[in-house]
Amino acid sequence: MNEQPTVILVPGAWSAASVWEPTATELRRRGLRAEAVTLRGLEPGQPRSAIAAVRLDDHVDQVAALVTSRPEPVVLVGHSYSSMVTAQVADRVGSQVVGLIHFGGFLPTDGQSLLDGWGDSPSAREQERQDIVDAGYLWLPPGLPALAHEWDLTDEDRSSLAESFTPHPGRTVTDPARLSVGTAEQPTTFVTLSAEDISHEAAPEMPSGWRVEHLVSGHWPMLSRPDDVVELIAREVAHYGEGQA
Repeated sequence: MNEQPTVILVPGAWSAASVWEPTATELRRRGLRAEAVTLRGLEPGQPRSAIAAVRLDDHVDQVAALVTSRPEPVVLVGHSYSSMVTAQVADRVGSQVVGLIHFGGFLPTDGQSLLDGWGDSPSAREQERQDIVDAGYLWLPPGLPALAHEWDLTDEDRSSLAESFTPHPGRTVTDPARLSVGTAEQPTTFVTLSAEDISHEAAPEMPSGWRVEHLVSGHWPMLSRPDDVVELIAREVAHYGEGQA
């Protein structure tokens, strides 16, 4: 393969393709192929029973099918929850995924779910699981007051985000991931997000082969730092594309 990679942007929990669409539009304006996808169960107007029925494997299968339907190489962009999906897709699809970009992503470990690493204590993890069960296997989205701590969003951004949220399929965060090879072996750019600039030396420890970037940002950099997100993705796609030349 020697074509320019296509960029597939996968939204995190509670979100549809619309959260990434402005990014995809700007990438296309720059001449890149880019597409934002809505994961199953996150489409507007889905009945709660249909949302609850979606499993983690359904999301992995959906994105894997999208990747393999294309003849060209792909760079997958994940955010938060969806890094659990994109890393497993890369594991299944193999070399067609030439790069992964994780924005503050939860990374899969074989045999463990997202919630296995949730919170700061076993009791917090158990409470989150119980809340999902009590909601009929839905992971309910945060309301507007819970977004108040997102310091870099405008009031309009917070309101629009809260209005766009939909319940997330709860089983996707309680199902264990399945990987044949660890994520350390994948061609990866991990983007750390924090309220303060940090030096490279202070960045979280990552596998030695990974590229590590940092944004001074809250959890939604595609909203608060859209130009920087586009620039970062375009730069990393060029890097991964060079490997296909």
